[in-house]
Amino acid sequence: MNKQQMIGNMSACAGMMKDFWRQVGDGSITKQMFVDFLQHKNPFAITDIRQEWQEFYRKYFRMDVDFSDIQIHEDYADFVRRILIPKGLTLNQVIKAIHKHFNISFGGYDINKIGNHGINESAVCNIRSTKLNYDIYIRGLVEADEKFKDISANQLKERGVNCITLLERLIYELKYWDETGQHLDLHTLTICAGSSLDGFVPNVGWCLAKDWLDVDSYDLDDSCDSARVREVVRS
Repeated sequence: MNKQQMIGNMSACAGMMKDFWRQVGDGSITKQMFVDFLQHKNPFAITDIRQEWQEFYRKYFRMDVDFSDIQIHEDYADFVRRILIPKGLTLNQVIKAIHKHFNISFGGYDINKIGNHGINESAVCNIRSTKLNYDIYIRGLVEADEKFKDISANQLKERGVNCITLLERLIYELKYWDETGQHLDLHTLTICAGSSLDGFVPNVGWCLAKDWLDVDSYDLDDSCDSARVREVVRS
């Protein structure tokens, strides 16, 4: 190898190392990936559902999430879609991540018009908090559960039906889009009865006319054929 080739190779290696440390710094390469590499393992191999979701949050939120405390269970009958939520995740983080990839409207306002401060999260109450990691199971259908059409949020509460929250529904949207490039609730609305918003219940659906994810509110006593909840099972 001549001197010019050696200098060229050193320059290329220096460039790759610089890019490597940049990715470590911005979270693209996580500590676990580094450990796997040093142990001569494939740092990008996904072997279970926890790793799949850890990679999802790394990719879209730059979060180094550890779901090792989440237990692996069999699916619950037709509840075949599992959603993992990390400790500390906020609604505004989710809205911001979604908005980087497709349009979202919140209460009739394009997120571009809401500004950097985001929405007022104190107005949103959820039956599950993100104080700890947790997981849920849902049916995983494109449209919300048909069995709950024409039933209001208050009626579902009286029946003790465990329903998806707004944050969980938005995470499901982003994960489904990541997997398929498509959207949920093209013809129905998901009533997020696991959440309340200023005395109303949030609803989410894809607005074909405006080509955006529409988040709005629904009266607790209202019901119709196209507005349905997604039932949740906890492990």
